[in-house]
Amino acid sequence: MSANGWLPYEKWVTVQNSVPIVCVDVVLFNKPKTTKNMRCGLILRETPHQGTKWCLVGGRMLRGENFNDAILRQIGETLGKEVEFEITEDIQPAFVAQYFPFASPFCDDPRQHAIGLTFEVVLKGNPVAQGEAIDFKWFDVTSLPNSDDIGFKQHQVLYPLCRNLN
Repeated sequence: MSANGWLPYEKWVTVQNSVPIVCVDVVLFNKPKTTKNMRCGLILRETPHQGTKWCLVGGRMLRGENFNDAILRQIGETLGKEVEFEITEDIQPAFVAQYFPFASPFCDDPRQHAIGLTFEVVLKGNPVAQGEAIDFKWFDVTSLPNSDDIGFKQHQVLYPLCRNLN
C-alpha cells in the first residue's frame, strides 16, 4: 500500500472485483435565511455509465480512516477546503445504500459492489466544484432533480432523507 493509503491500480482492481467497497456519501444541507425550506447540495459529475448527472458528494474510505476524516476528505476534494461544516465525533450514517455492478432495484455503480454509508452534513461557505465535480448547486428539498437526472440511482437515498425535512 502506498503512503497515502491507496493501493496500486492492479491490486485495487483485484479488490474491487472481489469484495464490497465501503464508501461515504454525503447529503449536504443548508437553510438560508431568505428561503422557507431547507436546501440540498448536489454535484454535477460525469458518471461511468450514465453521462453527466447530479450526485451526492462521496467516495471510498481508506484503511484506518474514521467517518469524520473520510467525510472531511471527500468534501475537501470535491468542494474545496474553504467550505465550513460541523460534524460530531460520533457521527453515524443516516442511511445505508447498496450499490451493485449489475442491474438491480438498488443503487448502481458498474465499477464495483459498494456499501454507501450516507451522512447528513450542514454546509456553510461557498462550495467550489473541483476534482470530479463539474458544478455544485443547491436545490430546494421540495424541488429536487428528477430521478432520471440523478446518477447511480441515488434518488433512492436522497428523496427519503429530504422528505423527512418537510
